Amino acid sequence: MPNRSLRIAMALLMCVALGQAGLHNIKPRPQQMGLLSIAPLVIDGALVLTIPDNPLPSEAVVRDECLAQLTALMGIPPIVVPYSEWQQGQVSLWVGTPTRFPDLMDSLAASQIPGLGQIGNEEEYQVLVDDSIIYLAGSDQLGLQWGLMSLMKLIAPVNGVFTIDRAYIRDWPDFAKRVCTINSSVRIQSQLDYVDSLTNMAYNYKMDEIEWNDPDGGHPIRSDFAMASARAIRSKIDRRGQFLTFGVDRTALRVLDLSWQEGVPIRNEAMTVGATYLTTNSYGINVANGGFESWSANVPSSWTMYPASSYATISRDNTQRHSGSSSLRWANLDPGYDLDRTVHQRLYLGRHRLFNLKLWVKTQNFSGKLRLLVLGDEPVNNHFENRRISLTPTANWTQIEMDFSIFNEDTVSLWIGPDVYSSGTLWIDDIVVEPLGLRNMLRRDDTPLEVYKQPGNILMREGVDYSVADLNSPPTDDYIVLPRISRIAGGQLTQGNSVTVNYYTAIIFQDGRETVCFSKLEPLEYYQRQIAVLDSALAPDGFKIHINEVTLAGYDPLCLSRGLSPGQLCGWHCNELAEIINARRPDAPIRIYGDAFDIWVDDNRCHPVETSPWTVGALQQLMPEIEIMAMSDYSTNLDSSFAYFNANGHSAVMAYYGSENFSEAVNGAISARKAPNCTGFQFYDWDISVTNKLLDFSCLGWNFGPFFIHSPVEYSARPDTVSLVFEAWADSFRINQVPSLTAKSVTYRFLPGGNWATVTPTSLGSNRYRLQVVPPANATSIEYYFRATDHRNQVRLHPPDAPLRVFSAALPPAGGNDQFEDREYSGGILPRVSGSMIEWDHVKDASSYEIHWCRDAGYDQKRQSLVSVVPGIQTEFFLDPQLYDQLDPKYLIVYARFKK
Repeated sequence: MPNRSLRIAMALLMCVALGQAGLHNIKPRPQQMGLLSIAPLVIDGALVLTIPDNPLPSEAVVRDECLAQLTALMGIPPIVVPYSEWQQGQVSLWVGTPTRFPDLMDSLAASQIPGLGQIGNEEEYQVLVDDSIIYLAGSDQLGLQWGLMSLMKLIAPVNGVFTIDRAYIRDWPDFAKRVCTINSSVRIQSQLDYVDSLTNMAYNYKMDEIEWNDPDGGHPIRSDFAMASARAIRSKIDRRGQFLTFGVDRTALRVLDLSWQEGVPIRNEAMTVGATYLTTNSYGINVANGGFESWSANVPSSWTMYPASSYATISRDNTQRHSGSSSLRWANLDPGYDLDRTVHQRLYLGRHRLFNLKLWVKTQNFSGKLRLLVLGDEPVNNHFENRRISLTPTANWTQIEMDFSIFNEDTVSLWIGPDVYSSGTLWIDDIVVEPLGLRNMLRRDDTPLEVYKQPGNILMREGVDYSVADLNSPPTDDYIVLPRISRIAGGQLTQGNSVTVNYYTAIIFQDGRETVCFSKLEPLEYYQRQIAVLDSALAPDGFKIHINEVTLAGYDPLCLSRGLSPGQLCGWHCNELAEIINARRPDAPIRIYGDAFDIWVDDNRCHPVETSPWTVGALQQLMPEIEIMAMSDYSTNLDSSFAYFNANGHSAVMAYYGSENFSEAVNGAISARKAPNCTGFQFYDWDISVTNKLLDFSCLGWNFGPFFIHSPVEYSARPDTVSLVFEAWADSFRINQVPSLTAKSVTYRFLPGGNWATVTPTSLGSNRYRLQVVPPANATSIEYYFRATDHRNQVRLHPPDAPLRVFSAALPPAGGNDQFEDREYSGGILPRVSGSMIEWDHVKDASSYEIHWCRDAGYDQKRQSLVSVVPGIQTEFFLDPQLYDQLDPKYLIVYARFKK
């Protein structure tokens, strides 16, 4: 019977035969991989970790990483030895780079597997599991670490010992940058846990850059915990050899000094002087049929829906109502319905005014959100306000309020109703729009408060005719939350006078993010201090300008004093930030948030309506060295975005917002591969709940597919038929699309003198394919490579750099070869057959065994039908029933081979 080690090896062999080989578990998928033997390497004891003499700091990091990972997996720490002390006979793992470990590279090259032994790509690694040595080479520290992660997938416990698949891997990323964005400070333990876990996740998924947008990054005063935590995270990223990009732009966080927010003018606000203070007049604004009292053919009067099929989701409810005789009800909502179900009404409100929307809402078993949208006209479709409000699933009538301004437009469309993917029942009633009056005033030199007495439009004087007081405690001298204008006795204002008021209200949108007024220099001076503090404390490798709320400068006359359009002004300000960074770190790369520069933006939010698109001129203000995020959730055409950036001299990364449908990331990956200026991929979000998509996203930046596994053929006796078997497949990448290969081919030629021929292989099922060809009588070797095209029209070759490098196999002459004694074939062994397993008796001094299978043939023909060569310690073999459908002993023969 076989010995214990062989029994263990055969147990894993069965797993490999059933399609559970570790190669299938490696993500991201390697560029090139295959099994070298059906029998794995068995490790019964400690592994010897062999590294270069006098290790460099980066090599010491990799050494420690190997020790930690292998000890955690195997329970026994490897024995570390420098290469000069390594001895043959030890089961060893050699780890090193080409320049530091040339013998390792020579060993890889001696394998004759195409590409092994030569590293030509950034972060490339190569793994070869041989009879007793595991070779792991990397281009640099990152390459070695990525290779270790893949090697770990080949190791499995079997009956108390560990086995490693006899395999080879050659891999590198398609894109140099794979970026994971982290948006969090580290002020408390839970924030630190979040940042630390996301950092570890990005590392485990082979992402080489962390972009950390820490609001506290440039703050000179932080708690000891926050500072120590930030430095610990920085140290971890640095130790792993990853790149750290840091963002500290003021607009990326909630601004404490609210007077720096952009101001939106409220002009000609009609008010009446009371006994003590001024009161806002009613504009006479009326939401037609706001109580849903009037209906016709199941459609509420003055309201519309689009598409028309959405009308089927609403009805008049005469029982459940807040007031009056009826309300509007949505019922039987389908959570998979992704079309708009809001009711719409066009309102004429007048320019430069501030309003308050009020409505009453009732729910029953409701899941989803209430959408309130104030939408400008075509072609820009400004989202002046776009709220998605969470509701209690079942609740009685509750009032909802929302403030909004329509800036310099006089007409908007009001959209109200359940957001897409909602379910359950929702009622609304009694919708009104009222003038808001004075709120959130900005008081600064360039935004004065102006009160004009009417008729005559006579300018009143503050402190003489009127005074302003804040009903709350003002957070800054320039910002008044609830202003009240009172007349001053003895001034020109008397009770009953009509006045109009101009003032500026602070814009707050996107869940509390504010924008900086680019007309002031204080933000730039503040940014200088931020960069200096950040660089001194954490010394990032690169910087991020996080302008994701574009200026509303078009509404601030003083901001236009430079003669720039709103888009140009935004670009100018961003370029000033870049100049500040360059002044301190001239060579540091800079990336910028993309929505302010993408000409195909779909969601325009509060952007100026005078320009279409609003970004015209912004990009041209930037220095070309700045890299731009091409954002899949904002752009409706990433191909055009990449081309636009490229035409202006900018590189870009394809950026995916993790909360969106993953098809955006996949489509972005397709566009990125066509764009010469795309340097990488970026995953960004503000919620750890979506990081389950991070692994699949990281795969997009490595190898997009199709994928191959091929075990190179090797012959010790001349075959009558060359059989080339390979696996090829495509991944779905988290989207509802069945992956498939639309074309497969094998290109081969026999040497000497043969011409290349391309043939479609035969399918064997389960992503397996085979080509069988008869070699010419004079052929001494065969060269070949594979090609596959998937359903996304992505094409891959295997080896990846074919036809420069191809697989090859020598074809020995019919009389045998010079490496083995003539007695090698002195007698054939008839194996015993049990199901798909064959077994034979051990032959003394045998160095290996050849397994042959041939239907209806004599010994001579069987000798030319080689299935596999296995080590001399092995006396069992599994034959894949998909390839060998009849395992009668008369079709099989085993030959012992003896070394000279």
